[in-house]
Amino acid sequence: MTDTAPDNVTKPYNTTTGRCWVAMRLLQNHIQAEIQKKHKKINVEQLLLLMELDYEDGQRPSVLAERMLRSKGTITSLIRHAQQSEYIASAADPKNRNAKRLFLTLHGKKTLDELAPIVNNALAECLDHVPDENIAIVNDAMNGIIRKFNPEWFEFEEAEKG
Repeated sequence: MTDTAPDNVTKPYNTTTGRCWVAMRLLQNHIQAEIQKKHKKINVEQLLLLMELDYEDGQRPSVLAERMLRSKGTITSLIRHAQQSEYIASAADPKNRNAKRLFLTLHGKKTLDELAPIVNNALAECLDHVPDENIAIVNDAMNGIIRKFNPEWFEFEEAEKG
């Protein structure tokens, strides 16, 4: 990589949020590689879809797109592949004949249960080196980023505490 930035401009990767971005990409790539060792047909995005449906089964595609911060086209593709792999099934929404609801299948739940420990272990190991007294600072920083780009995320969290 060539350094073409003027001396007075901070390079993105040399900022705290830039490092966070790199770290999250590395984490996602690590999780993807570990998932592929167990299941060749599923990727991180599809696993996140299964996790969302495990959290709240029977969601509409538009709600999933909003929660996952994905476009309609991307969520449609994820749903299509998940249905082809028999991880999820759809049913008509009784309240709206033009809408559908999505559900985990038994196969999808089994797959999620096999892969969830990979995610949980990777997440747990990430901050092993951070002293307990600094975890609150890290959480506050991450919450600030989430609030900036997806403040609705906290509504889901509050509803869970409910």
